[in-house]
Amino acid sequence: MSQAAGVAKDELAKAPATSARRRHNTDKSAATSSRRHRARKGQPYLQAQVVHYRPRVSVLDKELTTVSYHGLVNFLLLLLSATLIRLAIENYMKYGILVSVPGATIEARDWLATAAGMLAVAASFLVALAVEKSAIPACSGCSSAAASPIGVDAEEKRTIMLHAANLLFVLVAPSYITYFYIFQPALGTAVMTLACIMFLKLYSLSAANFDLRRAYRLGDKQLSSDPLQRASLQRGRLVVDVKRSTAGGPVHSSGGTDTEDSSVEDMVRSMVPLTARASFSLNARVLDDICVAGNDRIDAKADALPRPRLRVRATTASEVLRRVASTAEVDRHSPPAGAVDDGSLSDDGAAAKTLADKHGSHAGADPYGDAAGRPKRSAIHYAVAYPDNVSLANFGYFWLAPTLCYQPSYPRMAGPIRKAFVAKRATELVILCVAMWIVIQQYAVPTLVGSVRAIDTRNPFWLSERVLKLSVISAAVWFLGFYAIFHSGLNALAEVLRFADRAFYLDWWNSVDLAAYWREWNLPIHYFCKRHIMMPLVSPPLSLPAGAGVLLTFLVSAVMHELLFGIPTHCLRGYSFVGMMAQIPLIQLTQWLVRWRGPESGLGNAVFWISFCIVGQPLGVVQYYYTWVKNNP
Repeated sequence: MSQAAGVAKDELAKAPATSARRRHNTDKSAATSSRRHRARKGQPYLQAQVVHYRPRVSVLDKELTTVSYHGLVNFLLLLLSATLIRLAIENYMKYGILVSVPGATIEARDWLATAAGMLAVAASFLVALAVEKSAIPACSGCSSAAASPIGVDAEEKRTIMLHAANLLFVLVAPSYITYFYIFQPALGTAVMTLACIMFLKLYSLSAANFDLRRAYRLGDKQLSSDPLQRASLQRGRLVVDVKRSTAGGPVHSSGGTDTEDSSVEDMVRSMVPLTARASFSLNARVLDDICVAGNDRIDAKADALPRPRLRVRATTASEVLRRVASTAEVDRHSPPAGAVDDGSLSDDGAAAKTLADKHGSHAGADPYGDAAGRPKRSAIHYAVAYPDNVSLANFGYFWLAPTLCYQPSYPRMAGPIRKAFVAKRATELVILCVAMWIVIQQYAVPTLVGSVRAIDTRNPFWLSERVLKLSVISAAVWFLGFYAIFHSGLNALAEVLRFADRAFYLDWWNSVDLAAYWREWNLPIHYFCKRHIMMPLVSPPLSLPAGAGVLLTFLVSAVMHELLFGIPTHCLRGYSFVGMMAQIPLIQLTQWLVRWRGPESGLGNAVFWISFCIVGQPLGVVQYYYTWVKNNP
């Protein structure tokens, strides 16, 4: 006690001295500044002093990258706000209030037809559940390799036919009801949107369970040895090479897929400083909770990078970082058996060990790697094993989940639902929907009515003025709708379902080309196309070039867009189909601009905005509205 009291007294004695020193330093700096000011005033030949004493560049020169344009951005935003206010005043003075209560003029027949279309969509889900229940094999490993080398027998072919008929029904029945019985385009669009979403979900559900069922028949509990990886098409017949060993790891196609070798480690090691790798790995740990798919993890942001680019493909992104950390000088010691080779990330190692125990992996093995900590590309792990996933609760969760790719289990958020978060997102959704309705009724409708007269008079200048005026309105509706659906709506739904993977979009507004935009603006669609269209085409047994996958992807998207917009407006003229297929040459153009001028030039981004928001969308809206007016005078 006496020693502590002595230390306290010493500290109290030093405090006044420290304060005095600080005041002395402050007075000294003030005196120095004053002397410099007096020295400048007392310099000789004041009008002959040196002004230009070093080379400098202009502030707006592109070589000067440290200048902030915050003030100019504020001015442009204020100017845009003043312009929009002027247009709002002009619109009110010209048309008055045009906004009406939504649904007030819709006939009862349209509401009944809408309910019938939604019931047809719900019925297709129940049919898919019944088909999957009837397709469960009697036991695991019952399939003979000689009779069914890839796990497909006569019963499986019957299941495929039933799923195909159900998928056809979920598109044909709502399309028929919408085209012939629903006059209101808004209700028709709602029905067709639900039908298209259900079609994609049911296709993913049937395709994923097809693979899980094959593995169950073949007795492949680890989901690591797929006979299709050793298959090929020869003269129209599927031939499986049973002599090729898979002990060294899965066989990958060379057609369009990325390989992973030690050169990737060297590149990442050279890019990430040794002192930053541990924290970098720690920041990437969250990806482990999101990735449950394994063999071909889809990294949309990596795909969006311009060439030349670094493509790191692994089961999870953090595994590459763990491998880098394991070879770094800061981590020379190998981890003990059962631990993940991730350096100081003990929490991550414990989480991985817990996950291994839950999935029944071998003792001392990481579920995403072997006993030495090396990642396995073919590792697929779910909390629910087949056929336990074939249930109403499991399929119902997928029906409501904000994703189009079926998995037996998904990453879930811990803890209770955040009611304040859900309320905030729901309030945003309501406000944005009301704002979109006001913009459409008050501003878009008068512009579209004028565009009909412009088309009838064949006046190109008047039509161009209508399209450009509509571009501002359509862009506003587009941004409001995007935020309402992909941020407010999907985040609220994910919170209610405790769905953890909430990367529904990336920064598509910075896209350097159109290909990057189509990959980033709608990640659920991107993941679906990559998982169920691109990868099956470029992998064995088809092993087609990547261009075939791109062509088929845009073909499917073009058909879906035509169903979404052509059927509700009773205008099957192919406008959306042609617009989507025209994206392929535009992608080639923007990628050529990026290669020519570089991604920093902004040319590809400018072409994207012009083709999509300034010309593409408003021109398509004008075409559909004109046809709808002429068909319904």
